[in-house]
Amino acid sequence: MFQRQYRTILYGLCGAIVAALALYGAYTLGSLSKTLHDEEHMKELERENARLRHGEEDAAVDRRVSEQMAEIASDQRLLSEAQRDSAEKQRRLADELREEAQRESRAAREAEARANSARREAEAASVEARRERTKALQQEQAALRSKRETDTLRYRDLARLLGSRSLLARENGNDSLARKLAYTAWYFLKNYGNNIYQPEVFQALGYDDKMEAASPHHSAIYDVDRSVDGKSCIVCSGYGEVLRWKGGKVETIFFDKRYDLRSMVQEQNAVWVLSHDGHLLHISATGKQQQTEDHILPEGEYFHLQDLPEGLLLAGARHQVVIFNIRTRSVISVRPFPKKRLLTTMSTKKEVFFFYDNGTIGCTPYSTKRNSEVPSPVKEPITAAHYDEISDLAYVGCASGRIYVLKKGGVIFSRLLGHSSSITDFTFMPELHLMLSTGRDKELHIWNVDQIRAGKPVESTRHKMDSWPLSLAPFGSRVVCGLVNGKLIMWEFAVDKLAQATHNRISKGLTESEWNTHVGADVDYVKLK
Repeated sequence: MFQRQYRTILYGLCGAIVAALALYGAYTLGSLSKTLHDEEHMKELERENARLRHGEEDAAVDRRVSEQMAEIASDQRLLSEAQRDSAEKQRRLADELREEAQRESRAAREAEARANSARREAEAASVEARRERTKALQQEQAALRSKRETDTLRYRDLARLLGSRSLLARENGNDSLARKLAYTAWYFLKNYGNNIYQPEVFQALGYDDKMEAASPHHSAIYDVDRSVDGKSCIVCSGYGEVLRWKGGKVETIFFDKRYDLRSMVQEQNAVWVLSHDGHLLHISATGKQQQTEDHILPEGEYFHLQDLPEGLLLAGARHQVVIFNIRTRSVISVRPFPKKRLLTTMSTKKEVFFFYDNGTIGCTPYSTKRNSEVPSPVKEPITAAHYDEISDLAYVGCASGRIYVLKKGGVIFSRLLGHSSSITDFTFMPELHLMLSTGRDKELHIWNVDQIRAGKPVESTRHKMDSWPLSLAPFGSRVVCGLVNGKLIMWEFAVDKLAQATHNRISKGLTESEWNTHVGADVDYVKLK
């Protein structure tokens, strides 16, 4: 039992000890926990204090920065105010300068305006002065032109009078005076810009130079052509004559009065001649007749022979055209037209034209040989035609005597009036810028071809003949003309050359006494030689 009590007491003591220990442990743990909590709280306070100290330091720094920024802002504000004041001063200065510049600009513009006004007034005065001066010059020139025109008309009439007196002196046998008068007449025409082809003066100058065959041919001279070597002329007549004419001397190449020869084409050392009844003769330069077989063409009234490219000849008759091959000596084509009549032909660089009496024109290009017909732009019969290669113009002469100049396409370019009857022939003298025409009015007309080509009005100079001129041919500065009465005439057309030749033939010019008698005492005397 005791032991049980002892154990109970022992168990109680142990429980008290355990409880005390537990309480002590709990106290100790509570104290420790409190200590730890106080330390943690202290640390927290210290950290908070540190943060407060840092915050105060940052605030102090911020305050200092703010104070410095405030000082800087104050300085900037002061600087800005100073700059603003300076800028305002600069602006006011700029405004003052601008106003001054504007005043100066206005003054400059006003000065410029005054200067421009003065210049315009000066220019107007200058223009007016020039106008007055020009007007004075024009009046002076008009007066000079009027005087010149008056002098021109006066001296032209005087030159014609002197030319007529020269021809009269020739008739009276006074050749010396005739030459003096002819040269004096040329002097007035030359120096007063007039037409140097005035008939009386031209005939007076050419009196010594004009060459005429010593004896006329037995029939009309239908064709004239310069020889191939350029040293002589070949002519054919209706009396069967083919002659060489050189320096006034005549050499017979062929003669057979059975042939009425109308036209010819030359070759080197030979000539083809066509008769009116269709005989085509080939004649050598030595005069030997070389008529080969089949040279008799189809029946017809032939009047024109023309060479074509490729060794061909065109023989034109009133109602047909025949193409003859020179190489084969044969007819290769006959083109009849029984209801119309061929009046004349004209060849250009590319084609040949046929002019009919029914008012149509046939055209055959060399390349195709195909014929086409178009209405004639000229409403009257065309009796002669010539193509001018330099200007590409065609000259067609009519039965009325009118001459039409046609452009490409048949457009009428101009009309030339002067002849009073059918035109018979044309020729050109390029070096002298002349075109010559002849007609059945027994006249030869001289035309300025430069004026024709320029489309200017042209007046011809005419020369009368004693018979119809049928054919013309240029021979350098000369022209050979065959007449229907058988005469053959050669003229020199370089008037200055004629004048020089006349001057060379006189020993001295007109004396003062002769001048007063023939020229007039009111015209200042000029010693011409």
